[in-house]
Amino acid sequence: MEHDILGEVVKAARIHKGLSQEQLAEILDCTPRHIMGIENENKKPGYMLLYNLIRTLHIPADTVFYPERMYTTSEKDKLISKLTALLYDCDEHDLKILLAAIRAAKNAD
Repeated sequence: MEHDILGEVVKAARIHKGLSQEQLAEILDCTPRHIMGIENENKKPGYMLLYNLIRTLHIPADTVFYPERMYTTSEKDKLISKLTALLYDCDEHDLKILLAAIRAAKNAD
């Protein structure tokens, strides 16, 4: 891959979730040094750690495995991807409110 973005994506998602490297390492049962290596030194996590990083930080897998799509997908697809990642941070109550708002917006057309 011409430009490996895993470290950038992990760091951005971790910061977005308000987690320190130490907190993320504790959640994932690894060392903060391991997280720092992934984020800053292009170190590659093993399969299970990668899986848990993606799930814990709500990173769309396509962002990691098909980074070229970030530059070729439509604006609509990019917005949907961003919304999907944000939706995973919502609780059930928030999701019900958002669903009602989206339905109301669609019916207003």
